[in-house]
Amino acid sequence: MVKGKIIKEAQKEICLRKSNAENIANLYMQKALSCVEYKNLYSQKMSAQIENAKQEVYGNKTKIDITEIDKKLDKVLKQLNIKKELLFPNYVCKKCNDTGYINNKMCSCLKEEINKKLLEKSGFNHKLKSFEDCKLPTNIQNTLKKWCDKESQYKIILFCGKTGVGKTFVTECMANRLINNEQIVYFSSAFNVNQQLLNYRTTFDSSKNEFLEDLLEPDYLFIDDLGTEPIFKNVTIEGIYNIISDSVEKNKYTIISTNLSLDAIEQTYGERIFSRLVNQKTSLLINVENEDLRLKK
Repeated sequence: MVKGKIIKEAQKEICLRKSNAENIANLYMQKALSCVEYKNLYSQKMSAQIENAKQEVYGNKTKIDITEIDKKLDKVLKQLNIKKELLFPNYVCKKCNDTGYINNKMCSCLKEEINKKLLEKSGFNHKLKSFEDCKLPTNIQNTLKKWCDKESQYKIILFCGKTGVGKTFVTECMANRLINNEQIVYFSSAFNVNQQLLNYRTTFDSSKNEFLEDLLEPDYLFIDDLGTEPIFKNVTIEGIYNIISDSVEKNKYTIISTNLSLDAIEQTYGERIFSRLVNQKTSLLINVENEDLRLKK
């Protein structure tokens, strides 16, 4: 979805901004050019600029001074009650001029639009919490902030703890910081992940890959409430293992919250997933007890 529809939708939104800005500027320009005096002065300026460009190519230093023409243009605009800046597109993003890209790389405005659509798809209709909203122990907060800023070797974070102790709150804080860091983030419940895996397994045309793009394409995947989903044979465990493995291999990140104990995770999902989640080189386990976060080595 991120690679396909979401990016296309976000690009369309950015292009619409660009088009709107240019259309508005064009309307004001046409209004100004409807004045014969302005039109004649504008034509003189364009001709002078073209001639100056030619002289520059030929290596001549002599150029036509257009200062007086600009002054006359400004005077006519004032009479027409048109501000000069209105003749130029007022792009929302000044970095990329609403193209969505800078040197063939995604601009922050496009990433922001992608995240907005992903959060909507994830079911978030409220402002995400931030680390400033919570009272985490300093060592935990610093650890999570560094992880969000890619100052940690861990590719996986596993939050364990009973319902209502603050796991989702903390993951929202992390997502907020990641989005501010211009990362692409996707939230999903384990139940919905399971459904997407089932849809992938039971679809036999070219559209099947769309069910996995949400899970494999984002920089950061949040899976909430692991253990609440039904276990489908040859679907759930194999799919979750492949998602986690793919994320590690492609240098992406997975954040999982669960009400299960470590023993229950191993019993439910088997040794392969358990080993991935508790690997000390790639995974960080955080146990949440009574709204008190504790790091587990």
